[in-house]
This record gives sequence, C-alpha cells and structure tokens, in this order.
Amino acid sequence: MKLRKLQLENFRNYNRHEYEFPEDKKITILVGPNGKGKTNFLEAIYVLSLGKSFRTILQDDLIEWKFEYMRCKCKTEIDGEETSLEVFYSNYPRKQKGFKKNDVSMKNSEYIGNLITVLFHPEDLNMLYLSPSYRRKYLNILLSQVDKKYLEALSKYKKTLKQRNALLHAIREAKFTNKPMDNLEKDLNAWDTEIMEFGSMIIKKRVEFTQFLNKNLEKIYQSISSGKEKVEIKYHTIKGEYEAELIVRRNRDIREAKTTLGPHRDDLKFFIDNKEILSSASRGEFRTLLLAIKLAEIKFIKEKTGRNPILLLDDVFSELDRKRGEHLLKSIKDCQTIITTTDRKSFEKLDKEGENLRFVKIG
Repeated sequence: MKLRKLQLENFRNYNRHEYEFPEDKKITILVGPNGKGKTNFLEAIYVLSLGKSFRTILQDDLIEWKFEYMRCKCKTEIDGEETSLEVFYSNYPRKQKGFKKNDVSMKNSEYIGNLITVLFHPEDLNMLYLSPSYRRKYLNILLSQVDKKYLEALSKYKKTLKQRNALLHAIREAKFTNKPMDNLEKDLNAWDTEIMEFGSMIIKKRVEFTQFLNKNLEKIYQSISSGKEKVEIKYHTIKGEYEAELIVRRNRDIREAKTTLGPHRDDLKFFIDNKEILSSASRGEFRTLLLAIKLAEIKFIKEKTGRNPILLLDDVFSELDRKRGEHLLKSIKDCQTIITTTDRKSFEKLDKEGENLRFVKIG
C-alpha cells in the first residue's frame, strides 16, 4: 500500500493543504517547532484510516475555528490500482459524518480497512501502564482494520451489551417493586444468546492475535535488547463455558444492573522473564516492549492482508536511544512512514546516506 496524495480542508490549522508523497522516498520526515501542525498532519491520515482521531473524541475539535466543516482526502495505490478516500465532518446546521471511497458514500464499518495504519505515539505507553480499557482499545483498533468479521462482531456486541444492561436494570427495578418478571427473564435469555455469539467471536480473534504475539514478540524484543529475555503475553478472559458463566453471574449482573463478564472486561497481561511488567519492568523495558509490539503489529498486518501498513510515528525518536532508533529505522524500511520531529540532525545521523528520507518543513 502506498499513500500518494493528502488533501486537507479546514482540518485543525490546515485551511487548504495538499501534499504529494514522493515515489522514490519511503520515509517522510515532518520537521518543525512544536505547535505548528506536525501531529495534525499525522492525525489527518489517521482519520482517513479509522474515521476518528487518536487525540480527541470531539468531532468539533478537528474543524478549523470559524468554519462549519472539515474534509480529509487522500489517494492511495495498491498493486498499481489508485483509490481515492474521503472523510467529512460537519457541525452546522447539524452534525454529520461522511465516508467515501472513489466518490461513493459508505458506512464507517464498510470504510475501515481501506487505509491501514500503525500509529506510534508517546502516549502509547498508556497501553502498557494504565487500565485494561487501553489494551482492549488497542486490540479493537488493530483487529478492526484487518478483519471485517471482528469489526462486525464488535459493533453488534456493543449494541447487544447496551440492550442487555438496560434489561438488567429493568429486572432490578421490577424486583424492587414486586412487578412480574417472566417476560423480562425470557428477554434476558434471548439477549444472552446474542451476546454469547458476538462475544465468542471477539474472544476467538483476540486469542489468535495473542498466539501470534507469543510466537513472534520474544524474538523481536531480543533483537532490540540484544538479550535473552523471555517475553510472554496472556489474554485474560472468561475461564469456563461462556453460557455457564453468564448463568452463574446472572444474579450479580441483575444486582449491579450491568454485564460483569465478557470481552468488554477482558485484559492483556505482559510478562518479561516470568514477571508481570507492571510490577517489575524498568522504563527502558517498557519502551523496548512497546517498540517490539509495534513491529510485531506490522508483521501481523502484512500476514493478514498481504500488504504493509502506513506507519505514523509521532515524535517517538525523542523517546528512543540511538540503538533503538537505528533498529526502528532498519525494521520499517519496507513500509511507507511519516515521522514528526523537531530535530532534523538526529535523523541525518541515523541514516547517513539519507537516500530513503524526505524532509518536509512544517511551520
């Protein structure tokens, strides 16, 4: 996959902007002071990939001040075939969101997967440090881009979960007021059947990815660290049979008026030398592990889709020492990559020949 052209209209600080990516340079480096729009450039590509930002959940934040809409467009090339993609947001006279491929409108679920990206951002460390929700979000973003069945199951699961939780709340209220619950309990059985179907698919796909990581991550980690560390990932999910566990949890679910087990409560655990990283890893080990995960992610996407993703690296080299920086540049040589930095000289040192780099001044 190649990104050929990017066009922005009223996106953040880009009123009208067009950039053509050179065919002879795989790595584009955006150089400039902080606050001038380097990350906005990456964000626009991410929006074209997933239909949403990695920095905000508010649609209005992406629209340039004083304007009522924004539009991101790009041209991609796969196996010599050119495709145009477009994402449109409007906040007046009503909020709208639109997606187009070759000028044909489509749903977000149909659109995702046309431009596959891997984002490497300093805040990605949150995925390792913070709550399980960050790790579930990571899994959802990655798997939704490469597997339509996963994306469909995830969408249906979220809707079913919302309905089941509303029903649990209704049953709890009925219990308090001594109202008949026969019909409500029949409805709950029906929702249980649906949530098991979609939840099982999500868990299956996540387990497959975890198995892929366990097969590949250790070797990648060791190539970065030059050590012999044992690296392992465990996916924590439902221990027993899904249906049996739902039945066991039913009274608790009614009492709390929410579904207390399922893929929306699952987690990934990371171990180095049999020790969970949250309690034992150094900051350097965290950074090495995150870099290894991102490189494994690229390999996973290539295996699933047959093509390399577009890499978006936002000021990550300032977080890496020279050794890790050189390893990263070497590892991504086959991928089209857009990088932001304030320090051009550091890249000139990392890639002395500079044959694969295109520097673009921002601001």
